[in-house]
Amino acid sequence: MSLTKNLNVLFIVRPTRQAGADMVLVQAAARLNPARFRVIFGLLTPDEENLLPPNLPTLNFNMPQLHGLAWLKFFLRLCWVLLQNNIQIIHVNSYIPGNYARLAAILTRVPLIIDHWHGFTRFSLKRKIICRVLGHFTDLSLAVSWGVAAHLVQQCRLDPDKIRVVPNGVDWARFQQGRSKDLVRQDLGLPLNLPVVGLVARLEHWGKGHKELFEALALIKEQHPAQALIVGAGRRQTEIQQLAETLGLSQVVHFLGDRRDIPDLLAAMDVFVLPSHSEGVSLALLEAMAAGLPVIVSRVGGLPEVVRHEENGLLTPVGDAAALARCLTRVLKDPAWAKTLGDQARQDIQFHYSLDRLARKVNEIYEELVERKFGGEV
Repeated sequence: MSLTKNLNVLFIVRPTRQAGADMVLVQAAARLNPARFRVIFGLLTPDEENLLPPNLPTLNFNMPQLHGLAWLKFFLRLCWVLLQNNIQIIHVNSYIPGNYARLAAILTRVPLIIDHWHGFTRFSLKRKIICRVLGHFTDLSLAVSWGVAAHLVQQCRLDPDKIRVVPNGVDWARFQQGRSKDLVRQDLGLPLNLPVVGLVARLEHWGKGHKELFEALALIKEQHPAQALIVGAGRRQTEIQQLAETLGLSQVVHFLGDRRDIPDLLAAMDVFVLPSHSEGVSLALLEAMAAGLPVIVSRVGGLPEVVRHEENGLLTPVGDAAALARCLTRVLKDPAWAKTLGDQARQDIQFHYSLDRLARKVNEIYEELVERKFGGEV
């Protein structure tokens, strides 16, 4: 049978806007060549936000909480799904459901197994062993940055020849269509005469740098008063709000929760910050750059691969609120220079981090894997 036959590809995802890693898989799946690959989505939770392409089939596992016997149920059902649908390629994220999915694929002899790594996982000895064993049976591991790839080799001793760096991509054109800055600020009740700093991230832990941002704002509030938009929600939201109040920023910092109008909110900002403690390649950062914002990010993980200091943004040491305050001061004092940074950021996203580029890269990798695995026959 020739290679023109469609190959069945299963992606395991949790479809929600807050799950950036899952949305990367969705973007990649939606852009596979339909003449070569028949994509099926395996959903851990229902697609309540209608994020998946309507023309692609889905299988619903309906397992929002995976623990205890639920893991066994998921594993056994997935084995059945793989056999029943003649899945020839499975593509999963590197977090725990992906490990069970890879094990199921190994046992049911799925020909091609791909996993996707998005950040700097902290590996216990147990996780290192699991990663190493599953990596032996995995045909290719995709990493969102060179830093993540090196981390996998160092921590899990994965074969470097079985790792490929594929940067995330965003629909940069979508972020040229936001509403006007003044209209969005009026809707949000923000003063029009003060600069606005933004941070878009889940409030699940302190690792996204909210503490450093608030401390930096407190340091500059007399000389350079600014408003701050905090977009996202999570289990740490109350604690993070309390910190802002303790620092006297309750009238300055605005918590917006989860939002779908990200292009509009980015249009209302003057600068975007992401003082993360650990990061692969943040989709929120790429979106802010696509919107033409000057960005200030931590010199950590894959972020320096995207942000070039004083060319398309600023880099600051991890956990250093004073350094972040100095960067904010530089950008707020010189709007013309800030615009130059933002214009270069937008151009870089268009040429290096677009969804079109992601699509080309993923299709090239899939074709290479298929040729290597099957040769002239499927």
